[in-house]
Amino acid sequence: MENIGKRVKALRTAKQLTLKQVAAGAGCSDVFLSQVERSLASPSIATLKKIANALEVSIIDLIRDEDSGQDQVVTRKKDRIQFKFPHTEVYSELLTRNVKRKTMQPLYKIVKPGSGSEGVYSHQGEELGIVLEGTLELTVDNQVYELESGDSFYFQSSRQHGYHNKGSIDTILIWVISPPTF
Repeated sequence: MENIGKRVKALRTAKQLTLKQVAAGAGCSDVFLSQVERSLASPSIATLKKIANALEVSIIDLIRDEDSGQDQVVTRKKDRIQFKFPHTEVYSELLTRNVKRKTMQPLYKIVKPGSGSEGVYSHQGEELGIVLEGTLELTVDNQVYELESGDSFYFQSSRQHGYHNKGSIDTILIWVISPPTF
């Protein structure tokens, strides 16, 4: 995630956009965006999504290395793209490469105790997941679900949703989003 600022700046300049234009589209100040580009500030997940939208790219374009151009059948654990959003203790690994050419985005997630999505949000698509270890509090349209190891979920992403680990151990889960949103 340390290269986010460089990628934001590279995309902004390649599209011949000013700091003010991208900041206005992202709903932040041009001073803050300049700090992000220089790795002096870390945007929240919500702000990072807004910056990506203002640049007309996905979040994953800001955090991953370039695609190899190959359609890989197997992704080895050592080759997963790993990322952690600023201000959270949620760690994610992409279970496939070249997300741009996929209709699903499968993630291996570790949610540390006390951490989560930082509120609720919605977007187009569908989501499916299974808790492998620990517990997860999932909120969908103000309904709270307490999930344990082995429990799964499925919902339309257009519904307001968020999650939180209220337990004392890491929550480990597989989370699939379709279409890819990062």
